[in-house]
Amino acid sequence: MHKIIIISLFLTLTACGEKNAPSDVYEEYNSKVVNGLSFKDEKKYYSTSKLAEVEASFPRYMAQMKKSKEEVIKFYQDFSQSVAKCKSIKLLEELITDNSAVLIYSQTDICGNESANNEKQTVKMINENGWKIASVEIGL
Repeated sequence: MHKIIIISLFLTLTACGEKNAPSDVYEEYNSKVVNGLSFKDEKKYYSTSKLAEVEASFPRYMAQMKKSKEEVIKFYQDFSQSVAKCKSIKLLEELITDNSAVLIYSQTDICGNESANNEKQTVKMINENGWKIASVEIGL
């Protein structure tokens, strides 16, 4: 009986550990952006500070673009999706310290923009009851 419980616990912890790696979370997010992700679902991937930053930027963009919040969100999502679709990413490094992580990806442009090749993506994540995106720097 004890062996079954220990094996079950080990399998559960191992499976959870693999799914909860910061790179797994970011790659899941990236895949969903490529396929089209609603803003409501996208917000679930953001850290508290990143979400506050994004929300705070809406009034400025609404004024600059002379568009509603929904139109700004749609523009942002379309832009993010087009960038993500053109970037094939490969994890180079995953540095985890306590409740934060830095992910470094190589990215290759798959849409024919040669100037974007050999660029890197740097993703900073924080563990807030699960790994969340704090910032993303993408070479365009």
